[in-house]
Amino acid sequence: MKAVLIPFDVGQPIPITKDVTILGRREYCDIQIDHPSLSKRHCVLVKTDGLLVIRDLITTNGTKVKGQKIRWAALLPDDKISLGSIKFRVYLGPDDVPSPAEVGGSGKSVPAKPAPARSKSSSASSRPAPRPAAEDDDLPLILDERAWTNALGSDSDEEEIIELG
Repeated sequence: MKAVLIPFDVGQPIPITKDVTILGRREYCDIQIDHPSLSKRHCVLVKTDGLLVIRDLITTNGTKVKGQKIRWAALLPDDKISLGSIKFRVYLGPDDVPSPAEVGGSGKSVPAKPAPARSKSSSASSRPAPRPAAEDDDLPLILDERAWTNALGSDSDEEEIIELG
């Protein structure tokens, strides 16, 4: 299964090639996006048997799927996600069909750094600007597959779990 994050504004499509992918601001992340609204380790994406699962890593500005703040969610084709203030559309498709990252241009897909935040006039939006992400180096990171399954299966906070589909 191919999985690609397609940015709404600026940048190249970002292919998700690993089974477990960490996305954040720092160079030690699998996908680095240097943007002030992202945490150092912002989220983890897990690919399994035709499914892409996203898990927020206790971030300052949060992760949203279809406009709803989530702790984790199963992503479907064409879902809209927000990581901090950066928005993406999710592409999921078969391995033998070209993804948006492979169509047009040079065929190469290199994660592009987002454009600098645009200044908004006071009448353009009453929404506050995203806060700079907190320092999160000391937060636990679940990578062990068993721990991931246990964490998803033992989540008792029903209000924050959103069933998509």
